[in-house]
Amino acid sequence: MTAPTLELVQSYYDERVEGKLRDFTGANPRIEAAIQVLAEWAPLKPSRILEIGCGIGATSWRMARAWPQAEVVGVDVSPISIEVATTCFRRPNLRYWAGLVKEGVLAGRFDLVVLMDTYEHIALGDRAALHGAIRSILSEEARLVLTFPTPALQNYGRTKAPTEQQPVDEDITLPDILRLAEGTGTNLVYYREVGIWHYGDYAHAVLGRYQPLTQVALREYRASGLMALKKLLRGLFRSDQPTRYLDYLGSDVLRPSARNITDRFKVRAAERERVVSAWFRRSRIRDGSQR
Repeated sequence: MTAPTLELVQSYYDERVEGKLRDFTGANPRIEAAIQVLAEWAPLKPSRILEIGCGIGATSWRMARAWPQAEVVGVDVSPISIEVATTCFRRPNLRYWAGLVKEGVLAGRFDLVVLMDTYEHIALGDRAALHGAIRSILSEEARLVLTFPTPALQNYGRTKAPTEQQPVDEDITLPDILRLAEGTGTNLVYYREVGIWHYGDYAHAVLGRYQPLTQVALREYRASGLMALKKLLRGLFRSDQPTRYLDYLGSDVLRPSARNITDRFKVRAAERERVVSAWFRRSRIRDGSQR
């Protein structure tokens, strides 16, 4: 099957920006589930973040808010999507550009790279080049977070809604993720199929760089209430307090039910509506000027 042209792909996504705006204002559960895994597995204090396939920039914007000390870059092939992003989703530490991520186009290293429902839209013949580009920009302890539909959902869509298939809509399997890890010089540290609308319809994966077989220091559990007071009192009479470290494998190693982990990413409904209204105001002004 012949791969679609870049112009066709751009046109496809240019025509669908309003649907992406509705995904943001309606708090699409697929995106909110992806945000949750991102919050769980991202480095605690990333200095540079890249989102490949950022669409209208809503997730890049939420990451820029969550980590105001970080530089966040959002990239997408759709010029109209980037236009929406620069209109609605702006932050001092956030920038966008329209184009393809290729080796040599981005300077420096990134601690966190995100592909949210993007990797399945990379043609098979283009994956090796993308792997090389990502490999060249990852920092020594970087993490790569991906979300994507499972083959079960892809097959369901091809059968039940064939007209809704995107220009490139590949199946992503665990062997594909392992090849991605090999191509980017990372290790698979987390993989899980989840249920958004149907059981097993989406998958989340985290790849990362770390030194294997180094000593593991678990993240200390943060007690609260009476337990926190007892812990404080015990500490006053002990001089051999252990050094606090951060475990690479995230809070679920010691705190499987860590609370409020996604608080920094929360956006109230009223703010969601206010943010996207900038695009519709701009559209009305532009349409009016053409009459």
